[in-house]
This record gives sequence, structure tokens and C-alpha cells, in this order.
Amino acid sequence: PEVWNYHIGGYQVLQKYLKERKGQNIDDAPHFCRIVTALSKTIEIQKQIDEIYPEVEKELIQSLPQS
Repeated sequence: PEVWNYHIGGYQVLQKYLKERKGQNIDDAPHFCRIVTALSKTIEIQKQIDEIYPEVEKELIQSLPQS
């Protein structure tokens, strides 16, 4: 569900991909699988970024020169 619901630029990526190919034979199943894998990895990396971002932001703010 997480990969299926993933949005980029306001579009649900997999739904848009399949909708644009409606009525066509999907001969390129490996391509679709690569898209699913890329989205899955993107979600995984975004979660890691979300975990470390508060600490990075805190360190960045602390390193700013005091005026």
C-alpha cells in the first residue's frame, strides 16, 4: 500500500503509470518492477532522512554564528 500510495508532484506514481497504459498490453513488466523497486527504496531513504533530520537541523543551528 505504501508504494501504491506514493505521490510525486501530486500524482500517484503507479496509478498514473498504469492509467496511461490502459488498454495496452504490458509487455514491459520488468520496467514496472523497477519502478516499484525504485519507489520502495525512495520511501526507505526518506524514512532514514526523517529520522536523522532533527539532529542535523539542531547541529546546523548550533553551528551558526551568534550575532
